[in-house]
Amino acid sequence: MGQVVRKTAAAETILGDLLTTYTNAVAKKGDWETTAEARIGPTVVLVKAVQQRLKEAADAAAPIVAELDALNEETDDLVGRIADSIWNDVGRPGSDPALDIFYPGGISYYTDGPVDEQPVRMELLAELIESGIHPRLDPAKATDYATQIRQAGTRLEEKIDAARPLKARVTLAERMQQAIARSAAVSLARLKAAWKADGKTEAEIHSVIPDRPSAKRKNTGGGGGGGGDPTGQ
Repeated sequence: MGQVVRKTAAAETILGDLLTTYTNAVAKKGDWETTAEARIGPTVVLVKAVQQRLKEAADAAAPIVAELDALNEETDDLVGRIADSIWNDVGRPGSDPALDIFYPGGISYYTDGPVDEQPVRMELLAELIESGIHPRLDPAKATDYATQIRQAGTRLEEKIDAARPLKARVTLAERMQQAIARSAAVSLARLKAAWKADGKTEAEIHSVIPDRPSAKRKNTGGGGGGGGDPTGQ
């Protein structure tokens, strides 16, 4: 027996099956088309609208997100270069408690994690560097390093602010797509039930609706019993 795509499948898979089913039913004409139009036609209209919205949002966001990614990488490189410079300035120590305060666990605190938070973390780094904590770091150099870090943080924050509304539109459209996909899966199941009630065979129905058979379970039991503990214990 054929199976309709499940609600737990990827949204793209569900919506692809919905549109394929609609196209196939329209091509068959007659009561196939009539029933499909009644059962999934309104959902198809919504799906196409959501897909268009997602495409427009993604297309609009793509350039500035790419710019943000490139600037983020550039900023991370700057943080690393300044860390190396400071290490050289203070004598390339094998161990240095003051540097450990600047970079607890290395530079990853300032370069990893959500990019939206990085400008704040960089401001904290700038404050530490120019605070005078390290006795061998020249104050003039410390000021220069802090200035470079602040300027880079400002540029990054400006790009983050520019990207934020565009990324939010993409996220919303993706959530809309997930929501309509769940509804589409239910509509497909009901469409199949309607066709079966009309006397259509499984083979006929799944020449229109894509068949999504379940993945077969691996037999983890020993012998022929099938009731053993799957953990083998």
